Amino acid sequence: MYVYAYVVAALTCLAAATPRPSSTTTPPTIAEVQVVNEVESFLADPHYLDNDQIGQLFERITKDYPYLAQSYTIGRSIKDRPLHALALNAPARDAGSGDLLRPLVKLVANIQGDETLGRQIVLYMAEYLASKFETDTEVQRLLNTTEIHFLPSCNPDGFAAAKEGSCESLPNYVGRGNAAGVDLNRDFPDRLEQSHVNQLRAQSRQPETAALVEWIVSKPFVLSANFHGGAVVTSYPYDNSIAHNDCCEESLTPDDRVFKQLAHSYADNHAIMRGGNNCNDSFAGGITNGANWYELSGGMQDFNYAFTNCLELTIELSCCKYPAASSLPIEWANNKRPLLELLKQAHIGIKGLVHDASGFPIADANVVVSGLEDKPMRTSKRGEYWRLLTPGIYSVQATAFGYEPSQAQKLHVTNENAEALRVDFKLLPLEASFGGNYRKLKVERAEPAEHLKELYEGFLTPTKFEHHNYESMQSYLRNLSASYPTLTRVYSIGKSVQGRDLWVMEIASAPGVHVPGVPEFKYVANMHGNEVVGKEMLLLLSKYMLERYGNDERITRLVNSTRMHFLYSMNPDGYEASHEGDRAGGKGRSNANDVDLNRNFPDQYGTDKFNRVTEPEVAALMNWTLSLPFVLSANLHGGSLVANYPYDDNENDFNDPFARLRDASISGRKMNPTEDNALFRHLALVYSRAHPSMHLGKPCELFKNELFHEGITNGAQWYSVTGGMQDWNYVRAGCLEITIEMGCDKFPLAKDLPQYWRDNREPMLQFIEQVHHGVHGFVRSSIGTPIAGAVVGMDGGNHSSYSGTFGDYYKLALPGRHNITVLADGYAPLRVEVEVPSVEPFGMRLDVTVMRDDPQHWASANDFRIIENVVNTRYHTNAEVRGRLAELENQNAEIASFGYADNEFSRHFNYLKLTSNIAEPEEHKFKLLVVSSLFDTAVPLSREIMLNLVRHLIEGYKLQDATVVQLLKHSVIYFLPQEQQFAQVFNMYNANNSICDPVLPDELADRLLSPETESSRDLFLEFLRSERFDLMLTLSAGSSDVNYPKGDAILEKFALSIQRTEFNYSPLQCSSSTTRELHRESTDRVTNMLYKLYKLPMYTLGLSCCRMPAQARIASVWRTNIEKVKNFFALVQTGVTGFVQSDQGQPLREAYVRLLEHPFVYNVTRNAARFQLMLPKGLYGMEISAPNYESQMLKVQVRQGQIKDMGTIRLHAFKLIRGEVTEYNHRPSSSGPTTSIAGIVMDESNHPIRNAKVSVLLPANSKHLRNFTNSMGEYRLAAVPLGSVTLKVEAPRHFETTRELQLPLAGQLTENVVFHLKFNAQVFGLPRFLFIIVASVLIIVGVVICVLCAQFWFYRRHRGRMPYYNFSLLPQKGKEQFELDDDAGDDGETELFRSPIKRGMTIQPYFDEDQLEHILHTDDDEDDEVEAAHSPELEDIDDSGDEIVMLHSHNRRQR
Repeated sequence: MYVYAYVVAALTCLAAATPRPSSTTTPPTIAEVQVVNEVESFLADPHYLDNDQIGQLFERITKDYPYLAQSYTIGRSIKDRPLHALALNAPARDAGSGDLLRPLVKLVANIQGDETLGRQIVLYMAEYLASKFETDTEVQRLLNTTEIHFLPSCNPDGFAAAKEGSCESLPNYVGRGNAAGVDLNRDFPDRLEQSHVNQLRAQSRQPETAALVEWIVSKPFVLSANFHGGAVVTSYPYDNSIAHNDCCEESLTPDDRVFKQLAHSYADNHAIMRGGNNCNDSFAGGITNGANWYELSGGMQDFNYAFTNCLELTIELSCCKYPAASSLPIEWANNKRPLLELLKQAHIGIKGLVHDASGFPIADANVVVSGLEDKPMRTSKRGEYWRLLTPGIYSVQATAFGYEPSQAQKLHVTNENAEALRVDFKLLPLEASFGGNYRKLKVERAEPAEHLKELYEGFLTPTKFEHHNYESMQSYLRNLSASYPTLTRVYSIGKSVQGRDLWVMEIASAPGVHVPGVPEFKYVANMHGNEVVGKEMLLLLSKYMLERYGNDERITRLVNSTRMHFLYSMNPDGYEASHEGDRAGGKGRSNANDVDLNRNFPDQYGTDKFNRVTEPEVAALMNWTLSLPFVLSANLHGGSLVANYPYDDNENDFNDPFARLRDASISGRKMNPTEDNALFRHLALVYSRAHPSMHLGKPCELFKNELFHEGITNGAQWYSVTGGMQDWNYVRAGCLEITIEMGCDKFPLAKDLPQYWRDNREPMLQFIEQVHHGVHGFVRSSIGTPIAGAVVGMDGGNHSSYSGTFGDYYKLALPGRHNITVLADGYAPLRVEVEVPSVEPFGMRLDVTVMRDDPQHWASANDFRIIENVVNTRYHTNAEVRGRLAELENQNAEIASFGYADNEFSRHFNYLKLTSNIAEPEEHKFKLLVVSSLFDTAVPLSREIMLNLVRHLIEGYKLQDATVVQLLKHSVIYFLPQEQQFAQVFNMYNANNSICDPVLPDELADRLLSPETESSRDLFLEFLRSERFDLMLTLSAGSSDVNYPKGDAILEKFALSIQRTEFNYSPLQCSSSTTRELHRESTDRVTNMLYKLYKLPMYTLGLSCCRMPAQARIASVWRTNIEKVKNFFALVQTGVTGFVQSDQGQPLREAYVRLLEHPFVYNVTRNAARFQLMLPKGLYGMEISAPNYESQMLKVQVRQGQIKDMGTIRLHAFKLIRGEVTEYNHRPSSSGPTTSIAGIVMDESNHPIRNAKVSVLLPANSKHLRNFTNSMGEYRLAAVPLGSVTLKVEAPRHFETTRELQLPLAGQLTENVVFHLKFNAQVFGLPRFLFIIVASVLIIVGVVICVLCAQFWFYRRHRGRMPYYNFSLLPQKGKEQFELDDDAGDDGETELFRSPIKRGMTIQPYFDEDQLEHILHTDDDEDDEVEAAHSPELEDIDDSGDEIVMLHSHNRRQR
């Protein structure tokens, strides 16, 4: 700085010594001296410029250098501060080419408001370049070849809140985020998020981010630098990785070498950065990959690279985020040269033009470099491209739709010249070198001859009719998209269970963006994997529309005026499991988890096992549907031929499985129409009547009983579909959807597809055209500002549409007169009468201008003129809240009581109790509890809403408003304004009033869930247990949803009635965060805990996205939620009440009431035995029971807004009938008048017994009268004679019983005849235990006998196979008888050892000749060989005459 001062002084002295020139002479260099003096001015008094001063500076530069500079703004911040920008660009030397091929570079800073050094460096560089242009050749060369844009502050609101000298962010990051507390460098579309998620987040994107996105996309920037603070390093993409690790994992782009060169060009010229060791961090060479440093999603530098052609660096300039202004000259000296060197990098690599044969530029052409194919550069509208490259040899090619790819050119890039190497491409049309009909026709747009159109089934090219599996479908869509890139966009909305993408093709004149005034339409097919016709029809329809665009006026008009989305296969996993030829089977119907996707959506009437857990395909479709403002939709199915419209189920279908069966006639089903029933019927008829056979209503061969008049049906009247998609679209997403059954066969043969196409082509087109029928337009304020989220209702209906981001809305309607109602937050309601034409175009445009409303007028109409609730709203301290509640008690002592330090509970929790006649007994009243919030961080807002509510009720009671009077008459309401950690949260707000979601540890919800004992937690839970509240309401933030205990149909109906208001405000699209997800999870856990432990249903109402919005927003939150809070209190106005007494008139204080088909039991009050139940309207079965008394089963019809008084119900004491049949001697009654008997049969536990037989035992001539109980145990007997009648009840596994009745009155139904059957534990007349013992003994004995018999048989069989040996000692009689051999013993005896001739022989003392002859001549075949061996010996013995000893066999035949 001092050197500059000396130079200026010397030049000034030189100027004083120089003679004054004449008027005709050229001005000397004194003018240049003045410029140098101007350059030094920004360093003379270093200080930070605020946003207004930046605007003034840019205006001055534009005024001083009009040929160089142009100031402009790109948008505004939340607090309406302009985002100032400046463009510097020297006039073109060649007037013919202008600034063609001049690269655009941008310098951006201060996206995080408390990182301010870059903001001032950008300003210094702008001043430096503008002022030095006339004198500095380097600057001249730079501005002559480069267009540089300066955006010094992306976050002026954050800068205004930051504090100079703060090297770290202030507590709670004050100044880092914008006025809403959002970090803008986390708010950009992210490359790793699916497109529908980015679209969903776009609805809540911050205005600063939206302005930056629009600016970046609208200009063909080549190079960019984003200046930050808090470190000294240059970071390059990517900032996040697929694994999403916190750090230390590089995530490199295809241009990693280029990025490193760019980063080094800055770091190597920075005196401090190039060392790499600064701010307690170490970076090699002063550069780092963003993801390797730390993970960051939604950042600006990744957005630049992933979504545009721009390469951006993030440059951290100093360790201190907001350094003192005195250090600015030093920082400028450190960063001037690096910044100039970086700007020169815009001229490395190659650049050029892409034009056609006639020399016209081709926009959106791709320039592809070998090795960098993953990142092609697209040409600008003028056909320009720039491709930054490091030195090397490359092969480069240009491609464009409708043109032949260029020849690849080999280039040697050296980067030694001052500008990039220029390479131009000229592309030739496809017809010049391609002979194929398909692509040639796409360029020529020629219409084939009529006979060819008939031959091609309406297509312009030959088309195959075949089934497409997942892979072939992907290939088909890729080919279509590549052929028509300007009309299509293929994207995935999610993945299936097995990881297959759910592909959607968008067909529109401007795919990829929502065009204001253009409605969104969708077709969804193949939801059931084996119902494939819809999938094939959509593939054919896509090809048909794309081919005929530009040739067919109807198709061209439809594509230009409609944004169409086709989801071809919602269940690709199921499709892969199905098979061709399936007519009505179920294989492949469900997804890979075996879940029917059309039973898996949230249902307005309940939850069951089919939709309790959301499948990934269903979750993806719901997110997609909510991310876009769909107007009309159709779900394409198969298996029948009919157009089906909502609703698909009735209120009680979750409890009636028979209603879900398709095999019954539809004539007996109950219809459940929507309030738009006439419109839905019209939409269904459009499809049916355009179909050649659907409108005939003929049944399919497999379902002969299904007759559909005109080919349409109400879903619930056909068969119940709980958890269906079309009902969810209508109820939750606001989109009108019908279900088209396209044919009787689910998976027809491929040869049948041409006929399906002929039948469905025209209906599908006509149905899309219906999206334009009705009323559409824009909602704007009186000054022309588009209003998003405005409610557009028609004819007083509850089903509303909402205006989009640009204020556009669409409301389908039938021709005729309609009343349109528009309501927007902060604006006066507007009602307009319109007439929809009955001829083309069947629609009309209605632009609506709404006026800012007067809060006092709103208060007069909706809030009993309580101005305090809507004017000058603010957060009150604990002392102020206590003071207000005490004041309300003093002024309204007859209805209000304030509890403060009266007992231990009130010392921790102050409360206000409201009820009419505060001193009267409360037993006959409902008890309601309203807790400001279970989260301390949401207490400030919810407490203010609670105070408004208290004032509303008290003022309404004073004015004797009927609704409030009835509420306080029938209920006692406790209000608990939680205050334990309010001071900490309030201090956060005071330190930074733009804070949105303050964070605190150990909130009340966390303490309630903790198993550890804590005084406030224990007192609160004891309070809930002792007071026995009927309902509880808490207030929260983060969404506009109502949280409640899931699984009970009654509680779900309550939640729906809470949300249903006259004007349903657009659901809040709150961005997700970790804190909000944790709060949502804690709310669910506390809700379930209180319901299970205390039978207390807790409803949590989401008030706003922010837990602590600005104080002025409290009034808006109150106005948008007052109707929902009123609806909660209105629940006490509908239900039943009564008393339970014995037949002697004594209160049965142990009695209880149970609703059939519902889990919980309701006890009567402790004194008067009174029961009172809040119930939504409907028909209920009630069981009133008491110990030792007969239960009564009653039916009650509950009507909206009425409490049904059932009077006194008397229960009769009973003795348990043991099952013995008692004989009664009664004479049969004579024929004459008859009556009817109705009742119920139950077991000892008061559970209904189904299929029990109830018959008349006496009189004998009526024994033919009998009936059976239904699933509820109910029975009815008709034509029963008067007089004494004996009934007999029999049921399987129960003792039968009888009962005598007196029937005195003819024609009068005798109701509530209850039988209790005792369980029959006997078997064959024996007690079950004794029968088990006897049976066990018999079984054991039988087993033992069987074992013994088996052993005996085995022994006999084994013995018969063993050889038999005989040992004998014979006395010595003489030598004449036996000739002794050498083996004779000393005693003269000879021991003979002989084997028997036959097995099994026994010794016989003698035998005769006949026996011997029989032995010798046996004919046993099996012993032939043995006999042959012994016969010689026998013969010898026989001839000798010696005495023979033989063995005789009794059983000679071998077994």
